[in-house]
Amino acid sequence: MRCISEDLIWTNIISYLDVDDFKALRLSSKLLGLTDPKFGSHLTLRIDKVPFFCDNDLRNFTEEMIHKWLFKRTKLIINDRHVKLSAIAIDYLVSHGFLDSITNVAVYDSHCHRPAIEHLTRLPNLQSLKLVDQCEEESSETEELESILLNVRNMSSSTLLNLDVDFDSVLSGTRLSFLRGLDKLNHLRLRGFDLSDGLCNLSSLNNLETLLLCHGNFFSSPDDDVNEKDLTDLVGLRKLTTVHLEGFDCLSGIGLAPFCTIGLKSLVMKHCQELSEECFPTLGKMTSLNALHIVNSACDDVNPIPRDKLEHLNTLSELNCLSLFYTLDDPADLQVLLGLSSLETLNLAFEEDLDSEELEVLCTILVQNIPSLKLLRMFSENHDMEYDFEYLGLQVECCQFRFGDLVFV
Repeated sequence: MRCISEDLIWTNIISYLDVDDFKALRLSSKLLGLTDPKFGSHLTLRIDKVPFFCDNDLRNFTEEMIHKWLFKRTKLIINDRHVKLSAIAIDYLVSHGFLDSITNVAVYDSHCHRPAIEHLTRLPNLQSLKLVDQCEEESSETEELESILLNVRNMSSSTLLNLDVDFDSVLSGTRLSFLRGLDKLNHLRLRGFDLSDGLCNLSSLNNLETLLLCHGNFFSSPDDDVNEKDLTDLVGLRKLTTVHLEGFDCLSGIGLAPFCTIGLKSLVMKHCQELSEECFPTLGKMTSLNALHIVNSACDDVNPIPRDKLEHLNTLSELNCLSLFYTLDDPADLQVLLGLSSLETLNLAFEEDLDSEELEVLCTILVQNIPSLKLLRMFSENHDMEYDFEYLGLQVECCQFRFGDLVFV
């Protein structure tokens, strides 16, 4: 060990640690000589905390110092709405290759950092971009967000693989024209757009594997519903394996039909109110599914699934996990699901919580009809409910959630 430099030893150790793990070591950085920025080169760099990103005159910093901070760095984040970043400095750093190793950028309070984003979208090796904003939907701030999207449209499409846009204000779906040309994308998440218009702009994204769409957001629901016929524009996205639809009300088989011709593995429909019973024959054609989640809350308008429509799910022999929230009138309807031979996890929520006797009847039905089932999770918005037990080899848990929660199913 004496033949190996102490720097190299610590570099090898720290490269396996994330920020929380590193803090947990409770090491004295000064005592161990860990103040050199290269020790954290594998971690995300908060550029709003780095002086030379905020100074218009880079002559105050040596190139050696800047290179040390950016050595092998791959991830940048901006997470302070009050800091004023220097567009001049960022332009210089991008133009002169200091940031060529960066592949991942995340910006919070995006409307405060439009000039910085304008230059960061020029990074030659950028693969992942996340834009988050919590503005109050004032016209000036919305205009800033729209300008930012134009910067994304103008960036090189040759490297960008992942794009996550999460706005608390709601922009017109016509602004989604910025996506045209980003044809290398394989992951796209959009939250904060009125999707009653503009879905046609996704039709050319032929390499998408993961698509997450939210009509509006948790704080604001647009006046008009999504026209499900617009979803037929997505029929050419044949590489999709994961689709998440949120706030798509009144869906029928027409809107889901484009996803029947591909090897879709996971489908989530969250807060999709008044789901038509005609969806279920279409769902039954998605025979590659291993996860299907229909997640509603007590606040949603839900049409119960008739038993004869529920039977269409029996063709999903590869289904491993199923969620049905507030979609069943009678737990006994589940006895028709005899064809789910691979199902291991079932997540349920009912309008009225089941008492102990009703729960035992449900468990009996499931054990008899779905022998592969290992875990039953009963979700409830009643936070006084609590239980965890085993019934004839079936693990039964009570899970609590509130409207708007991110439910991990």
